[in-house]
Amino acid sequence: MTRFSWRVWGALFLLLLPARAVWCAEPLVMKSMEQEMQRSMKKLQFEEFKTPYFLAYRLIDARRSSLAARYGAIVQNQNTRNRFLYVELRYGTYDFDNTDQNFQGYFESAALDEDGEALRHRLWLLTDRAYKDSINSYLIKQGKKISEMEKERVADFSRETPQVHAGPLAESEQGLDFYADALRKASLLFRSNKEILDSGLTLNKSRSLNYYLNSEGAKIVSFSEANPYYLYLWAEAQALDGMGVSVARTFSARKTNDLPGDAELKNSVDEMVGDLLRLRNALLSNPYTGPAILDSESTGVLFHEAVGHRLEGERLRDSEEGQTFKGQVGKKIIPGFITVTDNPALDNYLGVSLNGYYPYDDEGVPSQAVVLVEDGVLKNYLMSRRPIQGFAHSNGHGRAQFGRDPIGRMSNLFVKSSKGIADKKLKELLLQECKRQGKPYGLWIRRTRSGDTYTGRAQYQAFRGTPEEVYLIDVKTKQETLVRGVEIVGTPLITINKILAMGTDYQVMNAFCQAESGSIPVSTIAPSVLVKEVELQRVKEDKKRPPILMPPLFANKEE
Repeated sequence: MTRFSWRVWGALFLLLLPARAVWCAEPLVMKSMEQEMQRSMKKLQFEEFKTPYFLAYRLIDARRSSLAARYGAIVQNQNTRNRFLYVELRYGTYDFDNTDQNFQGYFESAALDEDGEALRHRLWLLTDRAYKDSINSYLIKQGKKISEMEKERVADFSRETPQVHAGPLAESEQGLDFYADALRKASLLFRSNKEILDSGLTLNKSRSLNYYLNSEGAKIVSFSEANPYYLYLWAEAQALDGMGVSVARTFSARKTNDLPGDAELKNSVDEMVGDLLRLRNALLSNPYTGPAILDSESTGVLFHEAVGHRLEGERLRDSEEGQTFKGQVGKKIIPGFITVTDNPALDNYLGVSLNGYYPYDDEGVPSQAVVLVEDGVLKNYLMSRRPIQGFAHSNGHGRAQFGRDPIGRMSNLFVKSSKGIADKKLKELLLQECKRQGKPYGLWIRRTRSGDTYTGRAQYQAFRGTPEEVYLIDVKTKQETLVRGVEIVGTPLITINKILAMGTDYQVMNAFCQAESGSIPVSTIAPSVLVKEVELQRVKEDKKRPPILMPPLFANKEE
């Protein structure tokens, strides 16, 4: 199961830092890693077994800050730091080694002090453990060749040109206190209405210095390139029938200057309050199937879940996967006016910093723009260094949350149309399609905040999206009615191939995606679409009684 979410943010560690610090990439770190790697590649050998054929070390020096405000007061102000080591060891050959779809390396915390011997000691233990377990896994895998049929023979690891890169190795690190007053003021605005049960704002900052070294000669030192600042606004209320309703807004920024100022925050909060009160009083929708317009955010989630995850290379060789697009290269898989690309090398689009940008992936391979689907025809997959039939090399999409083994993942996913239609025309086409199908109303689906999908063979091939706003558009009167309590569900290929038209209102959505290799930063760029048919089902209800007393602020006013 994979999950795409605006809300996910990496774990915060518990070691406090000063609010301002300067980072320097000490030569000692890489030197110590090199020394232990050279020793292991040369001497790590037990009896008749060979030395490893590949070894990679990663060290991440991660710094996190979090500042949160609720109801006019700061409730969290935390600065943290930690270091982690990750060891990937492969035994055998590039064609056949110890790894499979469940392979994971080994990771452990590392010393914060610049102590080369402490660093080498941790690497020594991790590498020794990895070597022993790798030989065991290799022998088990060899044994399976006797009892299990092999459908196709594909190499286990690709040969790639080793890269050497050192980015800026010193950076001034600023805490988040500069934004405290803005959060206080904005959180205070939610106090304007007694129907709002709870609300808040959280600003997170994540910045990491990454070291990567492998036995092929790759050596990369750089800061993480994803947008470090992530601002999340939320508010909750209850409908009269007890159903909880919520609204949220997010901002992703690479620089402090790109964070919203007081005026923009006020506009966002005012909009959220209005939307929340309308949702609170909205009609509870019944399940429905019919034509719909999906706004650009919802379109991005749809393609991310229904297409993007099914084009991740590892899924095409994993026997437990549904392998939706296996053997489909050169064939039409979606409407012919749609092209889908993924470009991690692009750091900005439409003036917005892209969260999925990176120059090198987590296997040390340079990022590359990849045309996945061109004019509806499948062209390529998202490849790590684990080959699949017909695709022997990585295209720079091996990605993972630290501590996980990289697999082919999305970065900046672009969904474009060769014949975009203006928004007004899109709505006219929706009403025409409703009349053709004899439907009393169509749907306008907005702000799909998250989604998930199943790609394995053991589950139904389906996806789900959770929109914040769903409007029913009456065919006769063209009146728009907000409803609540429903989510989008469907099967990927059927839904995608029922897209009738696409708009021109392209927007960037920065988010985080959760899958087998962990939570990673991503972006989607897409316009609104008109779909011939989508299905709405009711959400799981968790109806609770509202608080017995009214909020103290309003109780005091009445007294």
